[in-house]
Amino acid sequence: MERLVTIKTFTYPHEAYILQTKLEDEGIPTFLKDEKTVQVYNFYSNAIGGVKLQVWEKDTQR
Repeated sequence: MERLVTIKTFTYPHEAYILQTKLEDEGIPTFLKDEKTVQVYNFYSNAIGGVKLQVWEKDTQR
């Protein structure tokens, strides 16, 4: 079973959107874990480890 892998973390979602867009333009599906939590409660960002940009494990080598 394939799993999601965190490839980079960011303090705020808008920082992650830049790399997310670049990867998706290359055809790599991405997911942002904890994006909504940090948007609503931005002071939780450090406590929960920020916004995690994730891809499928098979896409980490691309």
